[in-house]
Amino acid sequence: MRRGRIGLPASSGVPPVVAVRCNTTDAPPPPTLDMAKIIELMHYVRVASGTGFAFVLFGMGGLILNGVILLIGWIPVPSPETKAWVMQKVVHYAFRGFMGYLRGFDLVLGKAEGLEKLPRSGPYILVANHPSLLDVVLILASIPRACCIVKPEILDSIYMRGVSRLAGYIPNTEGEPLIAACVEKLNQGIPLVIFPEGTRSLPNGLGKFKRSAAWISLKSGYPIVRAVVQCRSPILMKQWKWYNVPPHSTELHFKIYDTINPTDFLEGQPCGPIPARRLTDYLRRFYEGELHGASFT
Repeated sequence: MRRGRIGLPASSGVPPVVAVRCNTTDAPPPPTLDMAKIIELMHYVRVASGTGFAFVLFGMGGLILNGVILLIGWIPVPSPETKAWVMQKVVHYAFRGFMGYLRGFDLVLGKAEGLEKLPRSGPYILVANHPSLLDVVLILASIPRACCIVKPEILDSIYMRGVSRLAGYIPNTEGEPLIAACVEKLNQGIPLVIFPEGTRSLPNGLGKFKRSAAWISLKSGYPIVRAVVQCRSPILMKQWKWYNVPPHSTELHFKIYDTINPTDFLEGQPCGPIPARRLTDYLRRFYEGELHGASFT
């Protein structure tokens, strides 16, 4: 019987088996999971969705507070000042809840330091730098009651119009009407929050300081409380986009310093442009020193 090359019958019809050597070094490696990229993607999805929902929550919160305003409007109180006091307390607790949400989602870790240095009696003017939109949220969440100077468009916003008006917030106008309105609030015993820059700080440093805070303090005689806000991330700063997710949680630090007496800047002169400029220059030097790590008291 004739046999094929590998021992099979020639008539079997089975083709011969040819051994082939494979060069395993040329084979592509099996696909692997890059856990670092997966974790980064999960972080982006979580933070981006949490940030987007935070904007929705803030807007919805404004609409809900507008509903609360309708209830407050029916409260039989003797004066608009009392209604403003109630609304300022509502804003305080609403912002505390919002900061709690941001912390719970690991988006923003807000911290307030030195609150024990706030005057225990009488109104005061809290002056702060303004690196992000969350500054005022953290400040009002930390102070039980305060009045703010806000942009006129906020007073006309569908979300914040009712809240801002009932809380007695002051439109950010110029000149004597603004100063007179602020002094009136202080005389009612209401603390005042002022950002001397008038808007958010520039990404590379402080903006120009206006003299409104100095004029208000000098004319009213009430002390200035210095507050320094530091933000460890560009979140909600000028030119920031909400979908630009930072790689880590944002740290927002708010520190209170000792109060200063406006009469110390008169130097024997009457209240006027020179003391106002002197006090404003002092405040700017203080913030520049603190924000750049210099020792300045």
